Amino acid sequence: MFIKPFKIKSNILVTGSEKKRLRQRVMAQFNRADEETATSPLAELFGNRAKVCTVKIITYHEEPITVYTSDKRPIFFEVDGKLLPTVYTLWSCSDLVPAFTTHATVLPKLANGADLMIPGVVKQGTNLASWGRHQRDDVVAVNLTSNRAAVGVGLLAHSSSDLYMCGGHGVCVKMMHVFGDKLWGMEPSVCQQVPLQGSVVSVPTDSDFPPLGSEKVKPVGDSVKEVAKTLAKTAITGNDESGSEGDTSDEEIEEPEEEEKPPNPDDLIKGAFLNALKLHGKKITLPLLTSTFYPQYVQPEIPEGIEMKKSSFKKVGTFFKRMAEEGIIEIKEEKKGIEKVTALNLEHPAVLSFYPYKVTKASTEQEAIGTGSAGAASNPLLLTKMTAMYAVNERTAKLFGCFNVALGTALDVTQVRNYMRDYVGRNKLINPSTKLVQLDETLQGICGTSEELVALSDLTETVLNSLTSTFEMRSQKGAVMKGGKRAVIHLTTATRSGNKKVTLISNLADYGINVNDFAKAVKLGAAASTTMTEVPGSKGEQLMVQGNHVKFVFELLTTTYQVPKACITGLEFAKEQKKKKKK
Repeated sequence: MFIKPFKIKSNILVTGSEKKRLRQRVMAQFNRADEETATSPLAELFGNRAKVCTVKIITYHEEPITVYTSDKRPIFFEVDGKLLPTVYTLWSCSDLVPAFTTHATVLPKLANGADLMIPGVVKQGTNLASWGRHQRDDVVAVNLTSNRAAVGVGLLAHSSSDLYMCGGHGVCVKMMHVFGDKLWGMEPSVCQQVPLQGSVVSVPTDSDFPPLGSEKVKPVGDSVKEVAKTLAKTAITGNDESGSEGDTSDEEIEEPEEEEKPPNPDDLIKGAFLNALKLHGKKITLPLLTSTFYPQYVQPEIPEGIEMKKSSFKKVGTFFKRMAEEGIIEIKEEKKGIEKVTALNLEHPAVLSFYPYKVTKASTEQEAIGTGSAGAASNPLLLTKMTAMYAVNERTAKLFGCFNVALGTALDVTQVRNYMRDYVGRNKLINPSTKLVQLDETLQGICGTSEELVALSDLTETVLNSLTSTFEMRSQKGAVMKGGKRAVIHLTTATRSGNKKVTLISNLADYGINVNDFAKAVKLGAAASTTMTEVPGSKGEQLMVQGNHVKFVFELLTTTYQVPKACITGLEFAKEQKKKKKK
């Protein structure tokens, strides 16, 4: 319903009495009358300080819809007199409506406008009770096997009994709203990515089914024999312990697991220093002040949260003196308190044995849109591309903890591959003769195998399967292609009645730009009125701005919306500035 852009007809702030009536209506429809006075997440959406607005919109198919927002974030929308929650509401009130679970690979199909089919539903059982007790057109949510958080909202196409009798064919949920659609991105400043709320059901992957005849598959008879042997051993040791307590062996005494110690700040700072020498040592011009050398080369390589004052060095000068004592660098004191680095010993054993790595700083995308998780830097105004992400879980926390990647952080495929490449190279796990990776204890715990040598590509694929699968909306990278050709935004000028100049802007939607928000930015920045017009014979709408504002629109597209200059035409129509006369 909201896959394509819609028009906003009105946006009105509701009064206190209207807010109270809307709250009572929500509580009554979703059977939450007992929480009406409680401080529940649902009641907080209609709090005294919350600004609730009624937004009238017209969808792409000319359907009138009413959307209710709380602090600019859509929380409910009304279809045929029935209120449906948005994904934002379901993230704070996960048990508001019943949920149907599907596979993670189905979400991109739903985001393109498809309905949830019966074969795509993952159920707990095969009987009638597994479909629940629902009626046709009941409001339901859709989540993923890897994440309990809702990614879509829709209406049931059939009742539970009809779904059971369909024989596994047909539509299950008619999707009304999906994560990543235009309703989700209605206000770019408050967009939020899907939170991680735990997996619903563990679905087996290809790695759980090794090929027949491999070493991973053990015959049933052998496993039964092993269980019998272990039971016999426990019985014997139990009799021995009852007779004499002094005959217990060292193997039977379970030693408590040692707690992992936090990384030493001294080692991290020295590692950052060696990494800077390895990456930039030949490019550094000497002599160079220590007060310049440290912030320019060493500090960018230090992981976040590590400070010099937390180490045993305490001061930068003390750290450089220690490195000079080890023979890695040479420093010279010109004046009291002023020291310079005069030479770098790049042939030092510590430098030669160190494996360099590239530091990936936490991105500002989620901080800009209020989510707090790391991801690639992106413009919140252009969140148009759904990207498969992989979140760090307890199983892989030890591996990515070496790179200071916190639990629950979402990474894309490229980041996971880079981390794996750095981990294997830093720990020198590549066998020089076979070019295979020799698994250490951490990797063996993730892979769950006793094999010693594995290809790096297979190891990366296993780690990806071990991570929690999720999705994020990101900015479109590179040129937008349309029909095999690069989409171009056209800027032109025209003359209307009364010899008035207007600026015409076409193909904004091809770059995922919200035309309504763009028109609002032009109206405020250029102090000119804007209108939307339809061009015969072309898809999409054209934005018309009163006056010649080609230069302002060009700068707005290239700076705020980060559209490449090569993808914009019509700058030659810009109004020429009058030259000031010399006095």
